[in-house]
Amino acid sequence: MSGAGDPTHAVRRVLERIVDPHGTTPLPWAVGPLAGARTVLEIGPGVLDAELGERRRWLDPEGRVVERGGPAPLPRTLATPWPLATNAVDGICLLLALSRLVAIDRVFAEIRRVLRPAGTLVVLTPSVTLRTVPELRLARLLRPVRRGAWPNRSGLDNAGWLLAAADFAVMADDRMPFALPLPDPAAALEAVETLPAAGLWPPLPADVAENLAVELAERCGPDRVLPVPVRRLVARR
Repeated sequence: MSGAGDPTHAVRRVLERIVDPHGTTPLPWAVGPLAGARTVLEIGPGVLDAELGERRRWLDPEGRVVERGGPAPLPRTLATPWPLATNAVDGICLLLALSRLVAIDRVFAEIRRVLRPAGTLVVLTPSVTLRTVPELRLARLLRPVRRGAWPNRSGLDNAGWLLAAADFAVMADDRMPFALPLPDPAAALEAVETLPAAGLWPPLPADVAENLAVELAERCGPDRVLPVPVRRLVARR
């Protein structure tokens, strides 16, 4: 496939185009529960600079903590320990990363260490359950996405269980039926390339991605959308 250049640099663009029924995109929805946090650590693709401003710190794929930077590909593993003091941050946003990370016990141990007591952890993760009419309508086509090779499948709709097992109290667990407009075949191709890069879809084999792009292109139109459901969990230490 040929598409919109390096998918990594299109991650924020695709996240800004996905909207819920009220026109809200995932990024402000993700950071909403962190409004009172003075310092927030982003663990994910590195796209929350605009939403968090000077409050943001980003754990990059090399395990460094930086104030500016991103986006970058989501890693499967994160080196530990992280270069942060104990109780260093008021909030953490695990952004579209939980379903990609392996060795998750070490990650949660570091989250507990660097997050201050009563600090807030927000987890944004894809949902693969079918709830809405548009999701059911495209169930057959999107089966390779739902059943794809997610490195940590428990980080999808069982994320609440993972948080509880890691000694976090889950305060809220909401599911939002976001959707990506598909006005033309170019938008369909960009979706297939960027949704895996953003962590909203699993990594796809080349032939599966090619078939999805072709079938989605045939369904494009001014009012056509691609369902991209997302869960947001809010937890406390």
